[in-house]
Amino acid sequence: MLKNTLSVHIGWGHCDPAKIVFYPNYFIWFDQSVHHLFDKAGTNMGDLMDQYGVVGLPIVDAHAEFLYPSKYGDVIEVSSWISEWREKTLVATHEIHNNGRLAVKGSEVRVWARPHPDDPNRLQAQVIPEAIRACFEL
Repeated sequence: MLKNTLSVHIGWGHCDPAKIVFYPNYFIWFDQSVHHLFDKAGTNMGDLMDQYGVVGLPIVDAHAEFLYPSKYGDVIEVSSWISEWREKTLVATHEIHNNGRLAVKGSEVRVWARPHPDDPNRLQAQVIPEAIRACFEL
């Protein structure tokens, strides 16, 4: 399974007044790591939009478990991979390690979506092409 790991040096702007990472930042790093994962697979988001007409991969569900705090000055490793392929969605799984310790576990369900043909203000889920799935196989 193809994985991506992103190193993040925790800066002052990532933290709350207690110098602990403000939780929404983890979701930003999950998203960044998935984009890097798609780049690593040779299927970056801009190309997906151009080639398949999708609007990216909108998140329809996101979850995180915070197991160990990360603080100002720490360096964390965000690892992401596609743990499940469904017909029209995929599950991206994330683990964040801090100093070798599992600090955060998370997941996102993302939908392969295009503009709805009858209403441009809506999206319509589409079947994920096999060619895309194949890019993530090792």
